[in-house]
Amino acid sequence: MRNSSIGEGAEAAVVVCSDATWAWQGAYVLSRSMALDRSCRLDHHAYLVGDVPDDLIEVFPEGVQVHHLPEYPRAIHYSPTTHVPLAAVLRLFALEELAKIYHRVIYLDGDVFQAWGSLADLLDLPETGRPLAAVRSRSHWPDRERLRHQKSYVAALNPKIGSNYFNSGVLLVNGPVWTSGGYSTAALDFFQQNQGLCRYVDQSALNAVIEGDWDSLSPGWNWQMSKTSYPLVSGRRPRLVHFTGPIKPWNDRLRLFDPAIFADMKQFLRKRGAEHLLDPGVGPDGFTLEMERRRMRELAVLVEDPLGKRDSIKRFLDAEEHIDHAAGIAAYGVGAAGSV
Repeated sequence: MRNSSIGEGAEAAVVVCSDATWAWQGAYVLSRSMALDRSCRLDHHAYLVGDVPDDLIEVFPEGVQVHHLPEYPRAIHYSPTTHVPLAAVLRLFALEELAKIYHRVIYLDGDVFQAWGSLADLLDLPETGRPLAAVRSRSHWPDRERLRHQKSYVAALNPKIGSNYFNSGVLLVNGPVWTSGGYSTAALDFFQQNQGLCRYVDQSALNAVIEGDWDSLSPGWNWQMSKTSYPLVSGRRPRLVHFTGPIKPWNDRLRLFDPAIFADMKQFLRKRGAEHLLDPGVGPDGFTLEMERRRMRELAVLVEDPLGKRDSIKRFLDAEEHIDHAAGIAAYGVGAAGSV
């Protein structure tokens, strides 16, 4: 563990988890949270597992407490496979530890971009007694659920879930409730015993053991980028954009996403003396004029029928059931007026 100065009396922890593969992305995620927060209500943690070189650990900003586990403690009975790597269940371990210390724990995936606002705003949500707040998986955003295989997958995990299946890329965990309910242990046990059912590893397991009993956040807190949500992102200006597909800002060869995001990542790495961690062969900097035709084809698919896409998910986007909406906490940017 690298010792860092952690704020006194912080109410919540912001945490990322990774192995060496996504370490710098996690460092960038935490740097955005720190840069956008002035509340002094947040501590920042990174959990790394496996062989992580020192130069990657040093990319994390000062003020982040880095927990480096070469391997899991014996109490964590988990053996990685080729399909499911060592870091796959690291989030469960991190939440188990931090939930005992902090009243709230905010978990973020390494491919989440914080566009604006402080994560500390989540601490003003009302207490409900549920273990976590999250955003529904994007396949459950449309008014009519069209994916039959998704329904059967969720039902196999736990029929109590119904349509309340969350994406685990952004989680707001209630520390005392999480700890008393033993959710990390329960999820790990479920995964170990039902690996064939857990298509999305610990996300699947967490949904199975929480059984749909969680608080719904507006999608602006985990805007899962897809063909449906792409046309709305600029108009709504969600707080947290989650690049759930294979294309990330750092491998966006066709420049389909806002280039300012990659530019900010690149600047972060440059300041840390770590720009060499980027692969110039796959990033936006490798764009050539010969790729323009392909880029336009891809964009045409992403922006086709924007009104139809909007109408298919608008009811869910603006639903009063979202706990942040009821509390008057904005999930979308100023000037977006909550609509497009």
